[in-house]
Amino acid sequence: MGQRNDHATANFLNPYVKQLTDNSQAPHIAEIEILTPFAQVVDLSRRNTSGYTEEQAARDYHQRGDTVVVRIVLMLPAAYPKPDTGLNQTPPPPPQPPAPSTALQPENFWQNFRFETKQHGKTIPTRFIRNKPIYSTPTKDTPGVLDGATVWLEYDAKDVTSEETVVEVTTPDSKTINATFDLKKLR
Repeated sequence: MGQRNDHATANFLNPYVKQLTDNSQAPHIAEIEILTPFAQVVDLSRRNTSGYTEEQAARDYHQRGDTVVVRIVLMLPAAYPKPDTGLNQTPPPPPQPPAPSTALQPENFWQNFRFETKQHGKTIPTRFIRNKPIYSTPTKDTPGVLDGATVWLEYDAKDVTSEETVVEVTTPDSKTINATFDLKKLR
């Protein structure tokens, strides 16, 4: 399935991802994905198309064990273009580098969010949390800047049943965002 990396693979993985939009000027959640053990094998196979065998997939699965992984993408508002007002306005001047006194967003801004995965209103214990900052691509005229972060939450699969699962993210300003996944329908 993953080696095909085509429309069938995309259709299979699509229900595992929820795209979220927020027009606030604060850091916000852009995407929440849940990967069951089977979906992790498909996803890893999709990303390793050259020479990735069934034996390697089985070996990777046994090394990782039965886990459920939740991936949350957090974006800073500066990473999104401003909405077009439709009026004929002169284009804005090119961005200027921040003044030396401007406080830069620290790479650990994601720690100001709270993450919970719940079933039947009960929080599933997180086994492992890791993150990776997201940077813009530098150009000749502008350096790369922090655009956001990806946060991975790992759970022991035996703690997650094939039931409705809610991933709840609470923002630094106490706004709660939920993404619901029906694990009965996902493999």
